[in-house]
Amino acid sequence: MTLLVVDDNRSVLSAVRLLAEIKFDRVATTTSPSRIPQLLREENPDCVLLDMNFSSPVTNGNEGLYWLSEIRRLSPATPVVLFTAYAEIELAVQGLKEGAADFVSKPWSNARLLQTLIHAATQHLSPQSSEKAYDMPETSRHSSPITLEQMERQMISEALADNGGNLSATATQLGITRQTLYNKLKRHHLQ
Repeated sequence: MTLLVVDDNRSVLSAVRLLAEIKFDRVATTTSPSRIPQLLREENPDCVLLDMNFSSPVTNGNEGLYWLSEIRRLSPATPVVLFTAYAEIELAVQGLKEGAADFVSKPWSNARLLQTLIHAATQHLSPQSSEKAYDMPETSRHSSPITLEQMERQMISEALADNGGNLSATATQLGITRQTLYNKLKRHHLQ
């Protein structure tokens, strides 16, 4: 399997490459999203991990959404996992609506990132070949696709854990107000 990682931070590229080489045969990386069309042709990746922001200080995710649409246009069957340090729930939902396979926030959990990438890459393979070749955990192989509601709950749970339960820091990381976070905690029964 081949993974293409597009991120403007060379340290992130190195870290993801080291992690992904555990399960992927090839990991291609670039700091320049303008190389995506060429790399899609040359590498024929099974999955793309795409950063959402490339021009500092812009952090609204529009660049990532643009490149997501380009990948979907150039290679519709290639799953794209969105990747950002500015994890806003609305951005994740918009990315999923526009065809992303999943969304991972930075800083990431190595286990979750690797599981997400493998799951996305093996979605379009036959179930027999993906199970034999990539040794997916039992729960990942046969589970139904994650819903937006489940994704939101998971993102909030991870952000809470990252911030040691601090609601203000969690709300800031998620890009929402503390009151909005409190309402979501009640709705998801996370308090």
